[in-house]
Amino acid sequence: MENSNNTDSQKRFLIAAVLCVFVLFGWQYFFAPKKPAGENANANTNSNATATAAPTPAPTTAPAATPAPEVAAAPSAPNRKITIKTPLYEVTLDSKGAVATSWVILKNISANGEQPIFADGSTAENEKPLQLISEAALSRDPRELPFRLATGDANLDRTLNTSEFSTASETGDVTLKDGETKQIDFNFTTADGVEAVKSFIFRGDSFVSDVSVKLTRGGQAVPNVKLLIGASLGDQAITHHSYYHIEPEAVAYVDDAIFRHPGTSFTFDTNNAAQMPAPGAVDWAGVADAYFAQAAVPASQTEGLEYIASKYEYPLPEYYDGIISWVTRKPKTSETRHLITAAVPVAADGTPTKVYTGPKDYFAFAGLYNKSLTEAVGRPIDLVDTINFSNYRPLRWFTKPIGILVLYALSFFDQLTRNYGAAIIIFTFLFYMLLFPLRWSQTRSFKKASGNAPKMKEVQDKIKELQKKGVPMDDPKMRALQMEQLRMTKDALPLGGCLPMILQFPLLLAFYTAVTVSLDIRQAHFLWLPDLSAADPYHILEFAFAISMILSMKFTPQAATVTPEQQMQQKMMTYFMPVMMLWVMWSAPSGLLLYWFFGNLVSFGQQMIINRMNKPNTPPGTTVVNDVPKNAKPVKQKLSTT
Repeated sequence: MENSNNTDSQKRFLIAAVLCVFVLFGWQYFFAPKKPAGENANANTNSNATATAAPTPAPTTAPAATPAPEVAAAPSAPNRKITIKTPLYEVTLDSKGAVATSWVILKNISANGEQPIFADGSTAENEKPLQLISEAALSRDPRELPFRLATGDANLDRTLNTSEFSTASETGDVTLKDGETKQIDFNFTTADGVEAVKSFIFRGDSFVSDVSVKLTRGGQAVPNVKLLIGASLGDQAITHHSYYHIEPEAVAYVDDAIFRHPGTSFTFDTNNAAQMPAPGAVDWAGVADAYFAQAAVPASQTEGLEYIASKYEYPLPEYYDGIISWVTRKPKTSETRHLITAAVPVAADGTPTKVYTGPKDYFAFAGLYNKSLTEAVGRPIDLVDTINFSNYRPLRWFTKPIGILVLYALSFFDQLTRNYGAAIIIFTFLFYMLLFPLRWSQTRSFKKASGNAPKMKEVQDKIKELQKKGVPMDDPKMRALQMEQLRMTKDALPLGGCLPMILQFPLLLAFYTAVTVSLDIRQAHFLWLPDLSAADPYHILEFAFAISMILSMKFTPQAATVTPEQQMQQKMMTYFMPVMMLWVMWSAPSGLLLYWFFGNLVSFGQQMIINRMNKPNTPPGTTVVNDVPKNAKPVKQKLSTT
């Protein structure tokens, strides 16, 4: 169940990496990356959104198959709000619908220790709380908030999600310490016999909470009850979205496969509403952005998962979405945003559903939450798959394991240096040093190929002359020329020379993945860079990367060029490719550009050492002429077929 309309960030980077490798291999044709439809729709809702920014509310559930009678609500209970404060998060429950109206993440705890969590754009002087719940979802009528219920009966759904529930819990704050738990029950009864009980259990040392639903009508259990997760939980402080700051998307594990769809992949009707079924057995389902997720884990596998989405235009302060708009000074002032909700089938008999709401930290998932959830529900649960290691299934089989290895390596060096920027530099240096012998072999291969180029052209011309004369390929003269070609290509094959780049290609993809999903790299600062998971705010690193790429390509031996056209093409690629990469990698995570930039510097230094050590010995008294004098008489080469 892969998303056919994959996210723009990975598509742009994959195109960039493939083009870079192809150019170094000597390919002659390049294809610019294409923008998918609805590119500007990559967005979740900002915490400063206003009610006027949202369009006419979209329905939160599918229409009932048959008209349902009106539900007679009981006298309304007073509105009550309860805030549960733990060392990890703070959540506010509202008795109106018994839903969550605020969910703030405070810190993360994993095998790497504790890490404070702040909203996007925070600084040491201005640490903004990270709010997961969208203000636009909060302003809808009815509100599109976590833990709503859907039954297929539109009247019953509206009554359950807009009426006041009663609770015995006290209004105000409930503070939980490590190891402490708190259960909060909400009750609702209608005049025609509908009874609803919604129970929550929160833990002071875990992002996993329990949500239980018991819903009956006339003493009979209401069928097909769904717990709504969302809408679009994620970092709401992102002012505008880009290829690398994506909006919350639908994500689930259904029929032993990852189901992942951004808002742009939904088909919307004239009311800007959409629905997308996810048929199959559901292990877990929810919504997630790049670093945070809310996922419901039913007590047993269920079927009938459905995603509901709506879209709207959101006005923004002027911003530049790429280098072209930055150079031409043509900013954008709005973007299309989406609200995505997961309707997860659950048992309505009071059986608890586990709900994870927190950071997408690989080390926390692998070391704690996967094990505890697996034991709780009695089947394998792996929330690591909420992390987007790749939208492309053919690539995920190696980007995921290699990306995890990169995460471990960077975490190790970070423990030594206490700075992720320094960890990236150390990692880059060590990896490029491992490639040094291959680079040496690369230089020898290209130098031999370049030295053989004139003679190779002479042999090729002889073969062409024989072919024009009708000499067959099995002729002794033709075979001799072919054998001479083989001797000249020995130890000078382009594949051997390009082996270092072939090895770097999968690592580059894995490193890109690690940088864009690592919670530890998020908001890690280095020198003037405030966040290694975001773009350089001054764009210094982008231009430094392009310049270093020119130097690296200019001083690295290239494939032998024989014709003037090949020589011109090689010169164009030396300068055109970095310019194109500057466009593609504009606004890329600065951690990725730091890796690539420092890798270019190391490559340049290695190449200077190799060139110096491979410098030919010139006999005393010998004059080396590097350029042909302008007044030199050209000598026409004579071709012979003997």
